[in-house]
Amino acid sequence: MTSEGHAFSNSYKSAIDISRVAANDLKEYWLSRNLSDDAIGELELCVVELINNAYEHAYESQDGEPIQVASRYNENKVIVDIIHFGDGMSKAEFQSALEADFIEPDPEDPETWTTSGRGFIILAALLDHVELTQEGDKNTFTLVKTV
Repeated sequence: MTSEGHAFSNSYKSAIDISRVAANDLKEYWLSRNLSDDAIGELELCVVELINNAYEHAYESQDGEPIQVASRYNENKVIVDIIHFGDGMSKAEFQSALEADFIEPDPEDPETWTTSGRGFIILAALLDHVELTQEGDKNTFTLVKTV
């Protein structure tokens, strides 16, 4: 793990609990940059959502696959890159997921109980910008939050 100067970078191996490990590592970096507790909490949630998605969907819950995480802080913006090399989503699927409406779970309707897709709704609500770039099998999610 490196967090020299104004940047953080680390590689992880996919696992059910790796999102919390990465989020805790990032939290230390963000605390060193004097980010507010509120901003850190929101960023942590977004990172956990995306890393869990990489594990569950891109890698189909396979342990040991690479996930790279980087963050930098410029003036009043935090930028986080989360990279995986698993099955990617199309740009159309990504955009649709960001623009989806939140469906309030209804105790009478099991169809509304699923958590699938809520992570991207959370990202759209908490971040200023979310981008997906793809180069071959490399999928990079870039998160931007003004703090």
